[in-house]
Amino acid sequence: MFIFTVHHQSMPQKSIAFLFFIPFLLFSFAWEQVKISPNVSVAFPKKPEKKIIEGKEIWIAELDSTVKMFVVITDFEKQGVDAKKMAELLKKAKTYTDLKNGFVLGAGNAVALKDSICTFKGKPAYYLKMDMRGEKEDLNKSQLMNVFVGAKMYGLWFLEKNGTSHEAEKLKFWNSLAIK
Repeated sequence: MFIFTVHHQSMPQKSIAFLFFIPFLLFSFAWEQVKISPNVSVAFPKKPEKKIIEGKEIWIAELDSTVKMFVVITDFEKQGVDAKKMAELLKKAKTYTDLKNGFVLGAGNAVALKDSICTFKGKPAYYLKMDMRGEKEDLNKSQLMNVFVGAKMYGLWFLEKNGTSHEAEKLKFWNSLAIK
């Protein structure tokens, strides 16, 4: 036996209640565009935590327990390389080999799986995919898009657990990069 309860609520009241619910849905799934330097911003799934590590500004956010994304700004002017010198260095394959070796060494037990010299949003860029070779529950898949603007390198890191795929979120993160 089924019992149905009928509530006497007019259609306009239901419509009004639904209209109040829509902004909540949109807000809960909206990414936040964060200004990370005077001319550059990136969107994160939630407000990132900002840190300074070894003199580099870093913004970190998690999508969930299977994904972490962060942006690292490397200012080569602090190392004596201005924008003109950086432009010359980016024409040399050795620069990218040195970058790859530095990232792999810095990640400890990592192995480079794929890399490419490219452009991204009209700027020189370098893509690197690594296997971090950690424990099964660790964030072992690392994809990094380094975008060069003047003498700065904006590293957009996307880390995820093995056995998971978040291609749409990675693309949303990377494509949110806005350069004025």
